[in-house]
Amino acid sequence: MAAHLVCLTNEGGVPLFSRSSGSAKPLAFAEQGMLYGVQMFAQNHGVTLQTTDTEESKVVWRVFHDSIVLVLVQGDDGSSHVHANTLLEHVFQTMVMYLGLDTISRLRNIERLRRDLRVCYPVIDSLLEDVHVFDSICETVEVVSTTEVASLQEPLESFVTECDSTFGCVHCNGRLLVATPKWWSLSGQEMMLLCRFIRSLPKNSASDIPVYLPHASPKVPHRLISVHLLSGLVVSVLCLDVPTLSTVQSKLIETHWLPHFETLKGCLRASVTNIPKTIPIDPGILGFLVINTEQHKCISSCELPIVEGSMAERRPLTVQKRRRILTSFYRNTVGSIFSVIHSPERKDPSGDRPSTFLHAAEETYMNALDHKCFAINSKDFRLFAIFSSAVPHHAVRYVSLQFLENLKKDKAFTDLREKKS
Repeated sequence: MAAHLVCLTNEGGVPLFSRSSGSAKPLAFAEQGMLYGVQMFAQNHGVTLQTTDTEESKVVWRVFHDSIVLVLVQGDDGSSHVHANTLLEHVFQTMVMYLGLDTISRLRNIERLRRDLRVCYPVIDSLLEDVHVFDSICETVEVVSTTEVASLQEPLESFVTECDSTFGCVHCNGRLLVATPKWWSLSGQEMMLLCRFIRSLPKNSASDIPVYLPHASPKVPHRLISVHLLSGLVVSVLCLDVPTLSTVQSKLIETHWLPHFETLKGCLRASVTNIPKTIPIDPGILGFLVINTEQHKCISSCELPIVEGSMAERRPLTVQKRRRILTSFYRNTVGSIFSVIHSPERKDPSGDRPSTFLHAAEETYMNALDHKCFAINSKDFRLFAIFSSAVPHHAVRYVSLQFLENLKKDKAFTDLREKKS
């Protein structure tokens, strides 16, 4: 879905950057000025302008800390405006992650800020584009489901301790593979944005970059040291003055990770399809997204193999189409049928609307010519699944319930967060 994002100063409407996704052409300067003018006209008359709809698009405005205005223009897919507001929240916190809250909220040098914001573009573009993970739309970090994770916890803990830190993790093809309890204790948004940032780093490289934690430390930066162990597999640690990047590369990487390279290779292979090996999956399921709303984790896969002779073989869907369907189903369910669950650290849930129902929906479904969808809203977990159209209606609910119960037991949902005293 094509989208335009415009960032301006709240005082004066000076453009800071403009990004576009899909086949959309960048907005002209006059169009950016018009979007700001409408918002400023409303603001001068004591009105907070949040959203408006046209025949084909929706426009969302957000003002952050009375300094930055973000405007999003995207096609109207019928979903709740809460998803557009969540995207703008992610974009602003990306800016904070790179530059710090003080720099963003106190606009001292506009030209320098405009130049500095360029480092944010890779993460912002990934938030605007359709990617291979669902983390941003559900404010969680996407994890890898594999039985080999347990054997990597000890070397990670040892490596992070040698780095004089308690925050460390390993990412695998854009998903979080294993992390320390302190890392799991970060907010879902922080883990998601750090994952996006690490994924944007050059392949087969090592880096030492200062980052701010949008909720835990928005004004004081930490060093984020990241080293590619294999292509697509990165170990990262948040630390202070020590160690140096050269020390990590020359002394710590080989000692702690070389004995586990075969395990790491196995994790890389498992992350491609991300199918839990210990969980039976009905051949009629084409894709799924399961969210642990309490731990802010999610697991997804749209690359479930089609079993020869199964019902799913009658009308096969490409992986790309499965992903589009699952994303659309989520966006049109959450905010209208299911309530929105934000990260607890999010102070401004703009766009949320109180439900007009007297009860909370627990299940919903959708039928189409070439597929069926089913969603379950239970305590701490949500499941969104795509089925072959050949699966009988009465079987979809039963299979979904059984599948969710099995997924709840997956080791990826073991609570590893640091216990608060």
